[in-house]
Amino acid sequence: MKKILIAGASGVLGREVLSQIHQSGQYWVRAHIRDETKREEILPYCDEIVLADARYPEQLSGICDDIDIVFSTIGMSISMFAVEPGNFVDVDFKGNLNLLEEAKKAKVPRFVYTSIYASESSPRLMQGWSQEMFAQNLMHTNISHTVIKPVGMFTGLNDLIIMAKAGFLITPGSGKYKTNPIHPQDLAQFCVEQLESGPSVVEVGGPEVHTRNEVMDTVAEAMDVKLTVNIPEWIVRPGLLLIRLFSKNLYDKLSYFTYITTHDMVAPAYGKHTFEEYLKERADTKMPA
Repeated sequence: MKKILIAGASGVLGREVLSQIHQSGQYWVRAHIRDETKREEILPYCDEIVLADARYPEQLSGICDDIDIVFSTIGMSISMFAVEPGNFVDVDFKGNLNLLEEAKKAKVPRFVYTSIYASESSPRLMQGWSQEMFAQNLMHTNISHTVIKPVGMFTGLNDLIIMAKAGFLITPGSGKYKTNPIHPQDLAQFCVEQLESGPSVVEVGGPEVHTRNEVMDTVAEAMDVKLTVNIPEWIVRPGLLLIRLFSKNLYDKLSYFTYITTHDMVAPAYGKHTFEEYLKERADTKMPA
């Protein structure tokens, strides 16, 4: 039986991949988490747990020993409302680079990494660029690898739900640009399919394409929100510069969010779950945002 390391196992995608691998029974699993409070959540789905902050290479020492496949979802939360230690360079780039160095030392045969669609767009967009810098490092190794670039998961739209609970919804730009985000279960299944082999880089999105305004309107209808607003880019840009004075992380998140909402972000379709289904799931389970 092959042994796999799931790095970032307590995140949305990490947990879902962990669950699907556990159900298959095909792998011995070592799960990496940063937050001790998440241990009990993932304990039933893995054989071993490693607690480490990937920003510090000494904490990762030996994490890849005897591992056949590394699957990494290590990265900062993209939510505007999440407050975490570090920044995109420290976590998404350096954290994964530290993990890659351990994989090299342990002579791990394969490394699968989840980045984000359009990560290569601009070095000024640190949320994506930090991931792209790591992906380029991975692609220049002799390790068999696949870099997965999803358009984004439905969970990445949770900030819209938080805004909706406050009674309004805001989208930068005209709202005419298109996207096809994907359900976490579908993305996890796609990732599992790439574990043993796959292309060097692969992009993936969900089964339905929507404009940004259609996404906003879907949330508004589901949560009975009357006020929806498109903010012109010429207003957003100066506001971003002001935000940067107070929070570089929030600036990085909003800059990338503004970029993707003002460009088409459509990748090859995969999966079956729709955004409407996802909103219904959240309503039925009363999941926290």
